[in-house]
Amino acid sequence: MATPWPKDQPWPTPYREHAAELSTYLQTALKSIDTANGQPIQPQGVRAAFIGALALIVKIQNIPDIGHVHQAIENLRMETKAANENTTRTTSSIRIAIQQNTAEIKENTNTNKDTNTAAKEALKASELTVKMVRDIKALGPMNQGSAAQSYASVAARGGLIASMHNPQNQRPSQVQTLREVIVNIRDPTTIASIRAMNPRNLKAHVDRAIEQSSNEHIRKLKTVSANQLKSGDLSIKTATTTDMETLRQFAEDWKHRIGNGATVRIPTYGILAHGIRTSSMDMELFTELRDELLQDNKAFIPTAEIKYIGWLTRSSTTKSASSVIVEFAKAEDANKLIDEGLIWQGEVFQCERYDRQCRLRQCFRCHAYGHIGTQCKATTTCGYCAQEHATRECPSKSDTATPRKCAACHGEHEAWHGRCPTRMRELAKIKAAYKQRPRYHPEATAAPTATGTTPTTRTTSRPVLEPSQSQSTRQERSRSPIKKKIQKRQQPTGSQTQDENTIIVAAENSRPRRAIVPSRRAMEAIDANIQTTNDSHLMEIVDDSE
Repeated sequence: MATPWPKDQPWPTPYREHAAELSTYLQTALKSIDTANGQPIQPQGVRAAFIGALALIVKIQNIPDIGHVHQAIENLRMETKAANENTTRTTSSIRIAIQQNTAEIKENTNTNKDTNTAAKEALKASELTVKMVRDIKALGPMNQGSAAQSYASVAARGGLIASMHNPQNQRPSQVQTLREVIVNIRDPTTIASIRAMNPRNLKAHVDRAIEQSSNEHIRKLKTVSANQLKSGDLSIKTATTTDMETLRQFAEDWKHRIGNGATVRIPTYGILAHGIRTSSMDMELFTELRDELLQDNKAFIPTAEIKYIGWLTRSSTTKSASSVIVEFAKAEDANKLIDEGLIWQGEVFQCERYDRQCRLRQCFRCHAYGHIGTQCKATTTCGYCAQEHATRECPSKSDTATPRKCAACHGEHEAWHGRCPTRMRELAKIKAAYKQRPRYHPEATAAPTATGTTPTTRTTSRPVLEPSQSQSTRQERSRSPIKKKIQKRQQPTGSQTQDENTIIVAAENSRPRRAIVPSRRAMEAIDANIQTTNDSHLMEIVDDSE
């Protein structure tokens, strides 16, 4: 008896059940074919079998590959393991940092205690000094015959205190300047990250940047200090001038490791030449002007390189003659012209050292003194009304009837007015700095660099000897092997004139030099640069990027 063909049925969704039912269906269909004895098969039944088989094939194809799933799970396991290890290392670093901070806090606490103790001792010393001054004043009539000035007599007149608290005495020494490398940073993110470091970590960061440069000339070089300036720039000091020259020479290998936007500043050395006709110089033609200056002064500075030429003040072009700033790449070239004078179009013009510290700096944002706008973190303040908006946006700047208010002293005038008490105090400080500034630029000692070459700077001694200096002191400060003192000319009018005309002649590579007092023209030039007239309403602000 023939087996009947299986009936059509819906196929289940799970592929395992689908496969089981399809297998039963096909076995029944096979038995039906075997027992049919040559009878034709129903097409509909065969079609149903094919449809069921195809549906099962599609389901099997959509099943994920177990190997891929296993690989994905393995990758996830490895990533989880790496994340755990990183978390462990980070936790250890945080623990170490906390321990270091705890140690620093303890150290700061001890420092505060020492500071309080020192303050108490200073108070006691001050009381003793006051008592000593009173005693000296009481004994003053008894000591009028004594010509010698003792330490106590100077203290009684107040000279000691004035010298100790003179802000000009706090300027860094020239020796430190010769070992300093300035790194200009213009990226705000880098400035903020460096500002968050303490001095120890900042020095370690600089040393690490130098070591990672892989440059054999600087890889083992270590700095002695690193600190951030108010401008955000970085001041790095080395142990020797040779190390400083080497760092500048290979700056391209390490400066980018300090941070984004870091560049090493190449210093220039400026002079002021007074009384030059403004019609004889066109500052827009820098190349032609530079070449002509170098040609005129070739006898004194044959290998000089000029980096900048410009008028001292913005109002110089309105005058018939004014002072010119000329900046050189080497200090000895500038110092040479300070001694010899600047030759220009057949005339000799007296020169002096140009010092940027002797210029008035007033911020164009907050109108405080001592910094410029690019360094300012204070709130923007108007120079006309002292309100919190930019000066150029002041609604009353054109209205002269509106009362003015100074942002610096809160007086009834503009922030840049010539009679502002704050401005006058700043001008007095600048004049004091001008009088006390060194006559010459500091020059580095000639020493071989890392590549075996000799730097362009050389050792030159330009002492300005006071009449009270002893002969032994002069011999110790002299760098020349043989020196003799000669008399330029005899003046019977007094010892002071005779000392001023006494010059020093060196036997090797030197020239006669004398102590020169700044001229009246020089003083007038510096006054013209930093002081405006009392009735002026123009803003005289130095916008210096340095």
